[in-house]
Amino acid sequence: MGPLNCVLAAMIFMICGSAAEDYNIFCQYDVGSIAYKNESQVYPWYIDTRMCTHLVLGHGFGVNETGEVQITDEFLLIKHGFLKSAAELKIDNVKKILFTLGGWADGESRRLTQVISNSTKRDEFYKSLTIFLRKWRLDGIQIDWRSPSQDSKPEDKKNFVTFLEGLRLSAQEHKFIVMVAVLGRTDKKTLAAYNIPAIVKEVDFVNLMLHEERDAHSRKLGYNAPLYGPEKSMDAAVKHWSKAGHAPKKLIMGIPLFMTSYTMDKKKSTVGSPSKGPGKTTPYTRRPGFMTYNEWCPNTKKWAINFDNKFMVPYATQGDQWVSFENGQSISAKMNLLKNSKLGGAMAWTVDADDFSGRCGQEFSLLFAIFEALGDIKTLLTTTPKYEPSGLCPRDEWKRDHWDCRLYYECRNGQRYYYECIKGEFFDEKLKYCRPEHEVECKQDFVIWRPGMPLYDMENFPRNLKIVE
Repeated sequence: MGPLNCVLAAMIFMICGSAAEDYNIFCQYDVGSIAYKNESQVYPWYIDTRMCTHLVLGHGFGVNETGEVQITDEFLLIKHGFLKSAAELKIDNVKKILFTLGGWADGESRRLTQVISNSTKRDEFYKSLTIFLRKWRLDGIQIDWRSPSQDSKPEDKKNFVTFLEGLRLSAQEHKFIVMVAVLGRTDKKTLAAYNIPAIVKEVDFVNLMLHEERDAHSRKLGYNAPLYGPEKSMDAAVKHWSKAGHAPKKLIMGIPLFMTSYTMDKKKSTVGSPSKGPGKTTPYTRRPGFMTYNEWCPNTKKWAINFDNKFMVPYATQGDQWVSFENGQSISAKMNLLKNSKLGGAMAWTVDADDFSGRCGQEFSLLFAIFEALGDIKTLLTTTPKYEPSGLCPRDEWKRDHWDCRLYYECRNGQRYYYECIKGEFFDEKLKYCRPEHEVECKQDFVIWRPGMPLYDMENFPRNLKIVE
């Protein structure tokens, strides 16, 4: 954090003091965001863990046909080392690390539904889950159960509760966290998919979400998570789930940090107006109807930005493009509702979509808006290192290895943490991420020495000597 940001944080702390209550701040990290290009490519160690109490890993996890928990993206989670290093992210303020199963993807949703509806597969799931958590030193699981609102069967509602009952017993025995992500919309079809009292009873936390990845393909312009409004609003979701579940402290308010884009029909920009479908594919995230805030915010001068005071959310237009997003004002309003409703905390979904590098001002500006309302600002002002800085790491920074452009390391609190780019990429010290070899300047003009070669003496010892065994 830069000096100006520290001064700003200090001023906020002096005015507001620390939070009166302890809130949970869940930071969801989409491992698949590594596929983004250039400035939007995000590694897990970019996350400012001082602002998270829990880290939730998404993408790359699933179940097989027998119900066994498995890794579905070995390249990222195993070969790239993200999962093995997950425990090392439990630093600063992070207490627990969870992983996510399910979601909107048809294949994962279908396999999870098959497990939930079969007692033999459920038993295999419980057994394999405890082994999986221990192996990878994880603390819990989030079941993303949004799909029922799309194509649910009548028996899914009952089967899901039965599944959670067994999962709770296993969690109590093996001491891990159970969290469920649900659609918080209050339309009749969505509510019919959930037995709210039973779900809330069987889990530790309920991630109350309004956004759905399919929304951009609808034929109407829609906000990601409006504070107010009919059927799809955070206010209605909180009231309904709090009343039906009788445990508001278990409810976690989902805050979408990404942007949903639409193509307007006849440039009608009022929410609810006809849409031609998803917005244009962008060069970094390359997904129609989707942008990260990090990708969009440097170009705000090209957009007309508006704030809807009725629904308490911003939106922006450019030509025939329309985007829904969050900003400090909308998040602040949601945090007021969260605190007044005595909820358990918030979920930043997903932190890789935030302005993590501070391209547009405050680093992780959207996450900071959540943390400012719920966290303890003093934790951001701590500058005392946990370890004595060594000569190899005198200050916090990212550096490329002197001998190999694929290798790089982070200096953090006097310690080095080493990483390696995938084959065909070099670490770019200016941009602080891996890029294709031909796009990165890499001078490797060292002198190689192998055992058996003539020895150097003090007079001709080269400074750029590399010893190769």
